[in-house]
Amino acid sequence: MGTIGIIGTGGHAKVITNILEKNSSLLFFSASNAPFLGKYSVNKDSVDNLLLWKSEVEGWHVAIGDTTIRKEKIIFLLNYNFPLISAIHRQSIISKCAKIGKGTSIMAGAVVNPQTTIGESCIINTSASVDHDCKIEDYVNIGPGSRLTGNVLIGTLTDIGAGVTVIPNVKIGKNCKIGAGAVVISDIPDNSVAVGIPAKVIKTNAPL
Repeated sequence: MGTIGIIGTGGHAKVITNILEKNSSLLFFSASNAPFLGKYSVNKDSVDNLLLWKSEVEGWHVAIGDTTIRKEKIIFLLNYNFPLISAIHRQSIISKCAKIGKGTSIMAGAVVNPQTTIGESCIINTSASVDHDCKIEDYVNIGPGSRLTGNVLIGTLTDIGAGVTVIPNVKIGKNCKIGAGAVVISDIPDNSVAVGIPAKVIKTNAPL
């Protein structure tokens, strides 16, 4: 691919840059115009500026870890018919029977097994494992080293922390946060914050 537009310059954007820069030229957009990684200039991500660059860019990726902000940026791009691309590391393993949504990023060492569906603009982080027949809805983060066993459902805008284990057939609702290292052995309702072994709900997020 030719030129790729990346929205974001935080830590997640550094990883995305490592995936995409080998075969493409990159343009960065952010609220800050400070140089990125010491070599890339950064353009303001105002509406007018993004529209100005639209015709010069073949594909766009939102490299922002926060699920809510990422969704806002994606919705803007889709409303103006910007083409979204995924960022998939060459050292990830993805079954030919899996479905990956647009704008999703899959990091080094991640494994996605057969009959799994991953929605749009998700993050499957470094060395995460998503087993067979899982369904991950849009704008979900799966943290580094997390393990989703078979037939797990993760609702939209949910953030699974680093090193989480989810046993088979469990459903985690939308807008949830699962703390690092938790072991989820039963369903978690929408808008929940859950931590521990086994994971227990400790508070409720404001509904979306």
